[in-house]
Amino acid sequence: MRRWNRLIGSFGFFLLVLVALFMYPQPSGSEKEARESLFQITGEEEQALYDVQEYLYTDGGFFEQVRIEMEKAGYEYSIAAMLYSSNDIRVDIILNNIKEISEHQQSEILQIFNDIMIKNHIDQQAFTIQVITPHAL
Repeated sequence: MRRWNRLIGSFGFFLLVLVALFMYPQPSGSEKEARESLFQITGEEEQALYDVQEYLYTDGGFFEQVRIEMEKAGYEYSIAAMLYSSNDIRVDIILNNIKEISEHQQSEILQIFNDIMIKNHIDQQAFTIQVITPHAL
């Protein structure tokens, strides 16, 4: 008797899950297109991102200039950068040899970045810079 109750209960649960899946609304054609277009960029936008990336990472580029100045200041660091658009570049500077970042260190590092941006005529508003330690990750 118990076996039949479990079997009937399991079958009922299975049917309930199937009904829920079939009743779940599927996006229509226009909703799918709108959702897909959020993640697509035009050729022009793609070229702009490529140009920014090329400038940041090439020999003698922005990040190499930052590296030279950071080494002069005595910092061991890593950079994590994400380009969302040519006007939205987020940079995390991860200080490897420091457990807690002081206000002085933070302002010194931000000043290094700002000086190099000014020197290279880069829009400072495009960058969001955060100085962190590996413990903050």
